[in-house]
Amino acid sequence: MITVSGAGQSVWSYAQLAEQSAALAVKLRAQGLQPGHLVAVPERPGTHLISMLHALVQCDGALLPIRAAADDPAGDALLAATGAEWIWRAAGTDGLSGGWLVRLALRSAGGAPGATWSSPLALVVETSGSSGAPRAAMLTQGNVLAAAALSNRHLDLHGGDSWLCCLPLRHIGGLSILYRCALAGAAVVLHDGFDAGAVAAAIASRAVTHLSLVPPMLARLLALGHPPPVTLRVVLVGGQSLSPPLARQAIAAGWPLHVTYGMTETAAQIATSQRLLQAPIAGVIGQPLAGVELDCPACADGSGRLRVRGPVVMAGYANPQRMPGVGLADGWFTTSDLACRGPDGALQILGRADEVLVTGGVNVHPGRVESMLAEAPGVSEAAVVGVADPVWGQRLVALYRGEATPAALDAWCRVRLPGAERPRLFLPLPELPVLASGKLDRCGLRTLAQAAVG
Repeated sequence: MITVSGAGQSVWSYAQLAEQSAALAVKLRAQGLQPGHLVAVPERPGTHLISMLHALVQCDGALLPIRAAADDPAGDALLAATGAEWIWRAAGTDGLSGGWLVRLALRSAGGAPGATWSSPLALVVETSGSSGAPRAAMLTQGNVLAAAALSNRHLDLHGGDSWLCCLPLRHIGGLSILYRCALAGAAVVLHDGFDAGAVAAAIASRAVTHLSLVPPMLARLLALGHPPPVTLRVVLVGGQSLSPPLARQAIAAGWPLHVTYGMTETAAQIATSQRLLQAPIAGVIGQPLAGVELDCPACADGSGRLRVRGPVVMAGYANPQRMPGVGLADGWFTTSDLACRGPDGALQILGRADEVLVTGGVNVHPGRVESMLAEAPGVSEAAVVGVADPVWGQRLVALYRGEATPAALDAWCRVRLPGAERPRLFLPLPELPVLASGKLDRCGLRTLAQAAVG
């Protein structure tokens, strides 16, 4: 069952969805869609995207979710980079029966000549990285089904359960919920964006069993002061590091937290904890999911770039020729994250390799400083970035949300942080900037910090 909340509330059974998507598949073929073709579909309304996802499976086509904005230069660049053949244009309020395909590129179906695919292409998804230019990952049917099956097994998702989706359907965090629920026969409660009050009401009134959040969303739910309903069994928290103070607050209030780590290139999760009984050390996730290989040092030996291999790893980064393998080496994907494995094999993420700051010749991991700042009195949320400094190379700037004054926070850090890790400027903000995915907007944070430094 798919339940869409909001002004246009509707409820579909999977039988109704199957009937609707079958009719849509016939229409797509009649308009020229061939197996292997890639169709760009606006992420809103979500009902259209869900129907298209199921219809394209029947056509052996692939889905490229894009922003809903009509004029989007970034979207145009994405279409060119992926070599998408079609874009879906809705018509009026009845976008499925009245919509049509618009041809974008003339190219033979099935990818570049000589390309070998172990499984048909299912999704091409723009990465939602917190810094740098976005790319898109090519995910096969085998990738998304393997990822959904592993997640369902670990999180005990079955028919009769209900997963509330308030994450963007343009990103893998939201899309993966659709696959998990379809595979398990579980219901999807779809929200168009995140509203803390609406989510709190829905998890209680609709007997929601599973919920996916990023840490800022969890903080806003906790601020409402409502206890979680007994029907809620899993709150999956990912997208960025979960601070120990926020984890402690949620656990004390009875929220069933599971911290997770994954990325677009791995069709979402590759490691997920059991239900947290106490706040973990910052960055500690848990064991990898079955069948997922991780390569990184033991924590006693330091850290290194994390490599991942297994059935959930993408076919490669998107390219106009749709050749698989771009960004992979012998099946291994090298992430941008620094990681290590604990004595029990648990994965610990220490931060992004491209975000390591060098000040006075010392390498500083912003994630470690951020986890320390989150423990400071009067700090609800914190981020640390570097700005250019003619003497030190980079100067650390802490941007934070909370009641602490910059002077008080500076005094607190002087006692607890070594000189290289101590921010030289503290910038209070009403809210930290975030991306559409809910992750911290690192580029936006650096712009704010640079403006404050002058």
